[in-house]
Amino acid sequence: MVDALDGSGLESETSSLAHFYDSVRVRAEEVTSAEGKQQAIAELYERFRKIGFATQASALGIVYTPVEIVDFIVRAANDALSEAFGKTLSDADVHILDGFTGTGTFMVRVLQSGLIRPEDLARKYAEELHANEIMLLAYYIAAVNVEATYHALVGETADDDYEPFPGIVMADTFQIFEDGDGPDLGVCPANNERITRQLESPINVIIGNPPYSVGQNSANDLNANLKYPGLDARIEETYAKRSTATSLRTLYYFYLRAFRWATDRIGDRGVVAFVSNVGWIDGNTAAGIRLSLAEEYSRIYAINLRGNQRTTGELSRREGGKVFGGGSRNTIAIWISIKDPAHSSPCAIRYHDIGDYLSREQKLARDYAATLGSLDWEAITPPTPTANGSTSATTTSPHGPF
Repeated sequence: MVDALDGSGLESETSSLAHFYDSVRVRAEEVTSAEGKQQAIAELYERFRKIGFATQASALGIVYTPVEIVDFIVRAANDALSEAFGKTLSDADVHILDGFTGTGTFMVRVLQSGLIRPEDLARKYAEELHANEIMLLAYYIAAVNVEATYHALVGETADDDYEPFPGIVMADTFQIFEDGDGPDLGVCPANNERITRQLESPINVIIGNPPYSVGQNSANDLNANLKYPGLDARIEETYAKRSTATSLRTLYYFYLRAFRWATDRIGDRGVVAFVSNVGWIDGNTAAGIRLSLAEEYSRIYAINLRGNQRTTGELSRREGGKVFGGGSRNTIAIWISIKDPAHSSPCAIRYHDIGDYLSREQKLARDYAATLGSLDWEAITPPTPTANGSTSATTTSPHGPF
């Protein structure tokens, strides 16, 4: 194959990439920490993706998550699991799923978090960690990333000891849950066996950064969002049905589809912890989302990281830095929610606003150090339907939800 490519003048095609390869080598040599490695992988891949797969990345709304936020979400999910069920991420039969894994940072940081006991690592890796990725290059990076992390932790280096990560799947997370979407065993049997295994697993914890996409601007983009009849029907009968807005198009954005999918996927008990656009927290269109979330969950924690740079002047300065850097100009929030069938009282909603005028670095530093128990929470009265079908609730925060 190499000889054939050489005969086709491959060198002339790749010579322009020499500087990029050199920069990758330099960057890799500078990384010494586990957190730094994950950040480097995400940043290098994102640069490559924006150039090589710009249309696909835009269609899927892909933005990679700062490691500080990943670490907080992993710890918060563990805190929520312990608070509601007396369990931890390390315990047997606690299945964890990242449905939009990208380069695998969430799964890697679960393994590196110290929350998985050494004696539980092999079982967790082999049976209870699950990850999906739709883009082929990211899928392979994620697989190698998780595998290298696991083998470094358990100290296995010999080829005979190498165990591939069996929990990663090349798939569209939303599509594999559609009715009638049976695996095509003639295409990739091993991958479809993993899909079947994941679909049959009771998922207790879902973590991640759902894709955010608003679709194409015109038909010329050839970049329309995909349709998911089953999932979109669930949105229609919950979020859309309870909304009083005239236009409901925004309810089908990918990140809100992820909210609906995750809520259904964990069944009647479990934890969901996402970082996402903040649009679900306020606004008329999102009223149906808030009503549904308050009815379907027993506890909800919402952390407003601000950063809305679609504003100007003093308001923009108050919003502070964008935690995703150039990846998003929207306000960003972290959502941790618990479904607990033993909880009989109304949904307990807790809200935390990170504050004014904070730089991106200040926000990430504060987020990195925090746990659920260390934040100052404001209690929010759950929304209730009013006579005209809209929602009402109380909060004293000018940036508050509901």
